[in-house]
Amino acid sequence: MKYLSLMLIALLILTACATQEPSKAKQLAEELKQQAETPVQEVTETPTEEAKPAEQPEAMPAEEPKPVEVQQPETKTEATEEITSPPQQRTKMYKFLDIFAKNVKSYQFDYKSNKYFVKGTRYKIILPIPVIVKYAKFGEIEKNLFYYDTVYLDRATKTAIAFCEGHESHVNSQCTDLNLFDLAYPVDYKKYDILLPEDWLFNYLNLEPNQLEENKYYLKGRASVFVKFNLDPTVELNIDPGTGLILQADQKKGSQLIARNSYDNLVSNIVRDIDVQHRSKSEIPTSEPFYR
Repeated sequence: MKYLSLMLIALLILTACATQEPSKAKQLAEELKQQAETPVQEVTETPTEEAKPAEQPEAMPAEEPKPVEVQQPETKTEATEEITSPPQQRTKMYKFLDIFAKNVKSYQFDYKSNKYFVKGTRYKIILPIPVIVKYAKFGEIEKNLFYYDTVYLDRATKTAIAFCEGHESHVNSQCTDLNLFDLAYPVDYKKYDILLPEDWLFNYLNLEPNQLEENKYYLKGRASVFVKFNLDPTVELNIDPGTGLILQADQKKGSQLIARNSYDNLVSNIVRDIDVQHRSKSEIPTSEPFYR
């Protein structure tokens, strides 16, 4: 293909140079003819030395990754599981607690011939017969005879203090004549701390009665709710439906009565704060029945 191309070029030149000098045209044609007749030598390209790839740095062994400690969620076992008690079920006795909490601020009653006046954690006891104490000391004051007919008890401080207030006329004269009225005499707290009507209610609050009857039993003409617990001994309560307080509490062995606590003449919401703390005579108005 290359040879034919050169021949065609030579003919074109001869034609183009026909008007020029014959010698120059002929000379040029002869050179082209010789070039066409000369075999073409193939030129082979000597490959250069392949470039060596750049040496890679020697790979260091990869550091073995440390295992990551995964915090597992704490699972409760029987040993660590939080134990919660089921909520306390309200027994039928809570009905009377609700009545007491709603309707009663204070109350008074008679118990074993004593008169009780209760408000909060304090109560006053008026004794029908005064107690006589010989050689009583009150700091630097000493009395050969001391009478007391009133005890003020505080359950919060667990103290009981006695006074000679003279709620009866013959005792009143002794308190006045011997100047005993404002002398405070500490007495045995446990001796004068009794089971109040409200105590029976709280003591059996979380027990379900084995028997409960309303509008059936009367105590001294007063309607009551009868409640029975089959314990040892058996406990029978007569409850005032208006106050939720216990009017009478019996303990029995079979049909035998072991103990009875009667709270007579129970009246609510008459006792005042000043009725459960000692007052000197100057603090007591003459209009009060205290002076009778």
